[in-house]
Amino acid sequence: MPSLTFAQNMKNAIVANLEALVNSDVLQSYLVDDGSKQSLFDRDFPSFPCAVVTAPDVSTSDYEDQANNLREYTWLILVVTTVENMPASDPTYLEYLIDSVLGQFDGDVTLQGMANGGVLAATLAPPGPVSSNNVTYVSCFITIKARQLVPAGVQ
Repeated sequence: MPSLTFAQNMKNAIVANLEALVNSDVLQSYLVDDGSKQSLFDRDFPSFPCAVVTAPDVSTSDYEDQANNLREYTWLILVVTTVENMPASDPTYLEYLIDSVLGQFDGDVTLQGMANGGVLAATLAPPGPVSSNNVTYVSCFITIKARQLVPAGVQ
């Protein structure tokens, strides 16, 4: 069996971080998007809050020298819950959820060694409501940019 690709190794590290968030009760579940749905919200979420990791975008790819290329993989992680699953007694719950997920990834600056070019600090698209299939979700996207030095050009 061939070894895993750079993106596969990174995705496995992201999943391991999501599992750690489930184990610490920050998240209740996570999904790995297989690209078969048109909308990330068009699925059966096992429980809330849930995170969904998508396939990466390679946002930049620059030659460092004749033998190395520095690729930047951009990963989106949807964090989703419903209003019904947010504690009414805690008006700062969403901020707790956001900071906890961001902190998990900020603490893993190489995606468990799978991003040898480093990982930029995780960023967040503004949270807000999204309606899909007669359900209103509270969601945000976490962006992770992971860099990998890969063999390229003349060796």
